[in-house]
Amino acid sequence: MTGTTKTGDIFICSFPFTSGGFSKSRPVLVLFDFGADCLICRVTSAPYAGLLDIAIRQWRRAGLLKPSVTRLSRVVTAEKSLLTRRIGKLSEGDLRTVKLAWNRHMRL
Repeated sequence: MTGTTKTGDIFICSFPFTSGGFSKSRPVLVLFDFGADCLICRVTSAPYAGLLDIAIRQWRRAGLLKPSVTRLSRVVTAEKSLLTRRIGKLSEGDLRTVKLAWNRHMRL
């Protein structure tokens, strides 16, 4: 993917493990577009319930196969070339919830 991404887009991406050694294709949420790169966070169907884990209520509409959670604690800046396929977009309500959590808990 080399074009413009928008906050709330869901893509399939080779998301790197925190060790940096390997990656796994998984859904990711675009948080910010930086031109050639974008800030993304992991989306998973594994149940998590931390302050930065946001349930996607309208997961089917977002193009996901299972109920899922955005993990704002698992962010990475990635080259857009790693985004292999757009599968959907968060609903306005889900995107609003993600933005509220980001603004509440990710301040420097």
